[in-house]
Amino acid sequence: MNNLFKGSKADELLTLIFMILAIAAVICYFAVSNRVVFLSLAGTAVVLRLVQYAIRFFK
Repeated sequence: MNNLFKGSKADELLTLIFMILAIAAVICYFAVSNRVVFLSLAGTAVVLRLVQYAIRFFK
């Protein structure tokens, strides 16, 4: 991930994974009665996005 700058393939892949997790979290919020599933998906998406921004910032 040395080439993790805005617009790179790695950055696009992390953004795609974030979007998939966020959409899955919204679907689980309405479809699943157990909120732990929603919280784990949403939390993972947020942590992934924060890590992505931290890598960009400290690079």
